[in-house]
Amino acid sequence: MLYIRGKFMKKFTPLCIIVIVVLGGLGAVAQPITGNTFEKETVRFSEPTIQNTDSFVSVVMSEANSFLMKQDKPLLPSYSRVYTFPFGTRIQSVTVTPQDIQTQTITKDIEPTPQYASIGETTKTTKQEPINYGTEVYPSTWFTYDVGCGLYDGQLCIIVSVDIYPIQYHPAEKIVEWAGQTDVAIQYTTTAPPQTSSRDSYQLIVIGPVGYSSQIGPLITHKIGRGVTSKFVSLDDIYAGTYFPVTGRDNQEKIKYFIKNAIENWLTQNVLLVGAAGSGSTQVPVRETHVYISDDPEYGDEIFVSDLYYADIYNGTGGFCSWDSNNNNIFGEYAWSGQTDALDLHPDVYLARLPATSGSQVSACVNKIKNYEITPGYQQSWFTNLVLIGGDSFEDTSKVNEGEFANQKVADTMTGFVADQLGVTNGKLTGWAPTGVANIKSSINNGCGFVDFSGHGNTNIWATHPHDDFATWVPTPAMGIKSTDILTLSNGNKLPIVTVEACSTAKFASDTNSFNWAFIYNSNGGAIASLGCTGIGYSYIGSGVITGLTGKMGLDTYKAYKLDGSTTFGEMWSKGLNRYIKSNMDDTDYKTVEEWQPL
Repeated sequence: MLYIRGKFMKKFTPLCIIVIVVLGGLGAVAQPITGNTFEKETVRFSEPTIQNTDSFVSVVMSEANSFLMKQDKPLLPSYSRVYTFPFGTRIQSVTVTPQDIQTQTITKDIEPTPQYASIGETTKTTKQEPINYGTEVYPSTWFTYDVGCGLYDGQLCIIVSVDIYPIQYHPAEKIVEWAGQTDVAIQYTTTAPPQTSSRDSYQLIVIGPVGYSSQIGPLITHKIGRGVTSKFVSLDDIYAGTYFPVTGRDNQEKIKYFIKNAIENWLTQNVLLVGAAGSGSTQVPVRETHVYISDDPEYGDEIFVSDLYYADIYNGTGGFCSWDSNNNNIFGEYAWSGQTDALDLHPDVYLARLPATSGSQVSACVNKIKNYEITPGYQQSWFTNLVLIGGDSFEDTSKVNEGEFANQKVADTMTGFVADQLGVTNGKLTGWAPTGVANIKSSINNGCGFVDFSGHGNTNIWATHPHDDFATWVPTPAMGIKSTDILTLSNGNKLPIVTVEACSTAKFASDTNSFNWAFIYNSNGGAIASLGCTGIGYSYIGSGVITGLTGKMGLDTYKAYKLDGSTTFGEMWSKGLNRYIKSNMDDTDYKTVEEWQPL
């Protein structure tokens, strides 16, 4: 697919970076155990800094790289660490032992975790005081961990995510307890590496209806011509067992098992789905998922789709991850009627979808991919332009313009890029000559490598508010920028990657003209790829906007590019998810990860 930087790159690849992992016979033959050993690490922490605010104190620890964030609980610094092991490794145990434990008495309670709200509507918040944390020590443990499987630096790995909580709070006594040192020990067994395969290999497989074969054919030819082994596989081929025995209770699971077989027999790392949502002749079925948001009485029971289902093939033991561990045929459950499925969530292939509804849309997308690769976008002078679009998302006591705040954090991350901020503070979204929509279109038409929207949305519109004016929607003139506006972009081959931190803008299964998709199928410009939410998204309010939920998901996507060295869109998506996934996620975290859709 498409490269988004040129470092070390000599060939262009399909929708995601190609790094061949030798997995011949993976999962087919039990491998002999070759060792039982430990990985150990000591993590040291300095004394926390206690800072007074009006009603609370905040706790800062210089070594912390994350936060423990639970609604109506103290906001505490934490430390997240990821350990990777070769595929086939069995994790026997994980322990974290605190040492050098010290205490300090404080005069006020620790500040609470910021409130969150749906980013589909404006929410008014109230001060979180007085607050009652109860009498129990929080958190009740010094660490949590999770074992998963996924692509990490181009290799299929067993992933151990360890979250260390170096601070515990005793609310009844107002005592802060902290560990000056924690000793991590991971016990694991290894297996002999699998034998290499001499069978055919395909770095990229494109899956879609047979009716799109003539439109997809030029893409396959193009990829092969650039040294990328590629193959189109029709849904009919999958359902008929043309290449592998058919396994699965429904068409979605048959497709997922086919991808598993492609990994294990063809060494496939990249999958492109072509077709709108559904079971018709021009469609690729979607998997509906079920995450119950307990604190959202209006939208908490929304059923939404997730193509991550097709990329999350293995669990932490290397077994098939069905997303239905309780076998009740309700997939991706989290607290759904009291049921929760065991989900891995780490992508095992780089994946994206072109939810095309016609052959002409497929052809438009294929032509854009070919042109972007023939004249690499990342080599052009316009690529280092970064367009940032945001305003004031929520009515809150901190008076922070959450969208602009999140945009600025993206700009801070994307060093070397020239930020073009279209906000409400500088009037770029609120003016009338030119209008806010005209300013957005002009900046994109001039050419840029990335565009980041942060605000509110629905299936075919993005919008935000002027500062502290929540009766008014912008950009002008029509209270938002719509899919119909995106389809009039004329930036030609100056194609960015677009991220949209807002509700439902990638809800392609409900709206065939969704906001994110309009960027992709615009044949005169638009974008080369996009990321957004397939359902209601959630955001922390105020300056906490980028510490979790959709704001963090967007920022982690850019960190995946800039800090983690992602070279393609697929890798950017996958590494962004891996950055976000932790061992202590709750309902809103699960939904944030599952609905972050690559198009």
